[in-house]
Amino acid sequence: MGIGKGKNRLKISDCGEAVDVDVTPMMNVLMILLPVLISMAVFTKVAMIQFSVPPNVGTHLNSDNGKPKLKMTVVIAKEFYAITYGEKILDSIVSNVNAETILSGRIASHKSSFDIQNEAVVAVKDNVDFQRMVRVMDICRENGFEKIGVSGAPENPDNGV
Repeated sequence: MGIGKGKNRLKISDCGEAVDVDVTPMMNVLMILLPVLISMAVFTKVAMIQFSVPPNVGTHLNSDNGKPKLKMTVVIAKEFYAITYGEKILDSIVSNVNAETILSGRIASHKSSFDIQNEAVVAVKDNVDFQRMVRVMDICRENGFEKIGVSGAPENPDNGV
């Protein structure tokens, strides 16, 4: 068995010794890259926001009619914030410089009237900044709502628009 074609064929035994691969440069790259990647994993975990979509079934079903139990909902629109419970609007706050401080106080004052006091839903209308939604989620967490669901709030819920 030989390598090549014609008269210049080499036998495998003529190829010589096996070539040693120098892996030192690759090891140097990994020695630098691994600590950087590990440290970035810690920063990524800190920057993550945990939320859930409001469930339709589960442990929070009202046994009387099979519907989910009501939770406090904070509606965020460009012009206002609203705190609702079911179909009742408990508070409405006009968006201004200190609206989020007022919202925090109003959430704290209404919390004792809710059946489920550790879950909230943040309903976001169209064209609302992501940062506003995150700030409202933080306000809910500061007021003791550990589980926060995110939902859309269409302009006309009957038509889905």
